[in-house]
Amino acid sequence: MQNVSTIHSAVINPTVLSDAALQHRPLTLAGIRGFEAAARHLSLTRAATELYLTQSAVSRQVQGLEEELGIALFVRKAREIVLTSEGKQFLALAQKTLRELDSGVERMRRDAFSPRISVNTFASFASLWLIPRLSGFRALRPTADIEIGATDRMIDLDLENVDVAIRYLRRESIPPGAELLMEEILFPVVSPSYTKTSPPLKKLDDLSRHTLIESHAGGPAEVRATWPQFFDELGVAEIKGRSHLKFDFIAQVFMAAQRGQGVALSRTYGADMFMNGELVRPIDVSLSTGAGCFLLVSERGQARAEVRAFVAWLREEVVRFNEQLAVWFKASGVAPKRRQR
Repeated sequence: MQNVSTIHSAVINPTVLSDAALQHRPLTLAGIRGFEAAARHLSLTRAATELYLTQSAVSRQVQGLEEELGIALFVRKAREIVLTSEGKQFLALAQKTLRELDSGVERMRRDAFSPRISVNTFASFASLWLIPRLSGFRALRPTADIEIGATDRMIDLDLENVDVAIRYLRRESIPPGAELLMEEILFPVVSPSYTKTSPPLKKLDDLSRHTLIESHAGGPAEVRATWPQFFDELGVAEIKGRSHLKFDFIAQVFMAAQRGQGVALSRTYGADMFMNGELVRPIDVSLSTGAGCFLLVSERGQARAEVRAFVAWLREEVVRFNEQLAVWFKASGVAPKRRQR
């Protein structure tokens, strides 16, 4: 074990430190770094190795911090160092402060030296809509680094270093500054080959003779696209399929329908598959859910040229997509209306 003799007594003499304790001078960052590493490892030696310092240097940092605070952060116990109750409290504060500081510094360096764009969306939108189009932006900005994360949860864009977020949201729950990209319209779809070998499928009641494909209602992007919810919103009794096929992700639902494994509910952002004929509408029924895909851009991202370029490209792609979709809807006779309750 390490020699901890360089750490002073477990109890700091208040008469010695009273003057320092009364001073409101800022704490030194070096002292906080040394303390955090020592507290995390409960070892001066390991802290010194991590920080590329000598053990005595880390010990001086810790002692200097304790003198500035007027509080003992460690006590000696045998040949160990142990956090005091105040030390445990200060460790949580120090780690939070250092985490935010490091995150901010990383963000500043990235913004200054790297044309990186951080995009966060949900998995099915990334798979079905964004990734197939991403080569268009890559052609415009071939040196830009793009990081795409996928999650359904709402995040703090600045805190998590995200420039652009695309979220599936209900209109009644959209945050300030959110911009609608595309509305959600649901209707049954199947592969063209499926209709040639399956039982008749001309009206809703016919669904009882077919396998109904859907995703688990585990995230916000799935809740309104389940078959029970679809029937409920239409105002009809739930129709039980011959069997059910469920997946974790909506993109898998589309793939299963594409392979002729049953009937799935469409999603607007997966429209490429039915606009190009890979999936077709067997029944003339559709529903607007009142939800959609929304765009959020961080304030920091709005100030960066690469992010502005990505957002401009995204908006252009969305306009083009919505125009194509409107033409397809008109040609297909899709006139969705949300049931009034």
